[in-house]
Amino acid sequence: MLKQRKSIVGLDIGSSCIKAVELTREKFDYVITGYAQVEVSSEAARQDAIAELMRVAKFRSKRIATAVSGKNVVFRYIGMPEMPEDKLVQAVRLEADKYIPFDVNDVELDAQKLASGVDANGKNEMKVLLVAAKKAVVSDHARMLIDLGLQPVAIGVDGFALGNAWELGDLVNPGVQEPGRTVALIDLGATKASINILRDNVSCFAREVPMGGQDLTNAIARRLGIEPAQAETLKREPGDQLAVVQEACGQVLEDLGNEVNLSFDFFENQFDGEVQEVWLTGGTALLPFLEESFEKIFEKRTKTWNPIEGLKVKADHVDVEALNQFAPQLAVAIGLAANS
Repeated sequence: MLKQRKSIVGLDIGSSCIKAVELTREKFDYVITGYAQVEVSSEAARQDAIAELMRVAKFRSKRIATAVSGKNVVFRYIGMPEMPEDKLVQAVRLEADKYIPFDVNDVELDAQKLASGVDANGKNEMKVLLVAAKKAVVSDHARMLIDLGLQPVAIGVDGFALGNAWELGDLVNPGVQEPGRTVALIDLGATKASINILRDNVSCFAREVPMGGQDLTNAIARRLGIEPAQAETLKREPGDQLAVVQEACGQVLEDLGNEVNLSFDFFENQFDGEVQEVWLTGGTALLPFLEESFEKIFEKRTKTWNPIEGLKVKADHVDVEALNQFAPQLAVAIGLAANS
């Protein structure tokens, strides 16, 4: 749930771009009081990049909410006997070694009830989402921020941050989102796609697919026989080579789309429902032909999501033009700030 709180910075540490949004609660409004982003060349350069970002942004708060992702985070969908939700995490911890590839003592665990039902033997059960993240990765994230003089207050998961941003959008734009509808949020970064499927603003499915914008850049480089740096520039601004770039990206988009469709199939089999709309975020969502390509693959209404819509902006503290230009990249950062 969204909480009453002071200003907080949602910090989305991507593999090629770091985004930060400061969100402040002022009476009944959520206000963007700071924003910055910076490209990063490698994991080794991350800490210096964050330091530079914080210096440039001049946020009013040093309280940071960030997230972990990738191969050190595991999502599992399991059946559990019906029980009070305050007992759930403890019960899942006792069973976790059956479901995760890590030693249970080496991970931070969380669990969320998704739905109630009846198992094959007629007993009441609930579907549960189990999330495990390696403690070492979480502590490394926290230590890096502390070393920069920042205060980490929450370390979450990218996929759930998307859901938080969607919930915030529903709060600040009442009536815009139709009740009861099922939506898929897909954050397309450089090296991965984070998927969160929500029904009535409740997360029912989350997954990461290890494909992203770098795969598209590499496909363009191979197709045109150019260096990856040139291909990246062309991907962002294809100009009169749009058709060539779109053709070069076709197979990667189809492969990624098929992976996402597998997630839709899993959700629809488990939850007896259908994804009605797909909303795209992340740096790769800025591709001019992405909506059209994915709408054909998914055969569902597919749109680029603007997660800052309805939020007030403190214009004298924020580069509003840049904020609007890069808004589709900011859903994870906003969702992290909104739920901390």
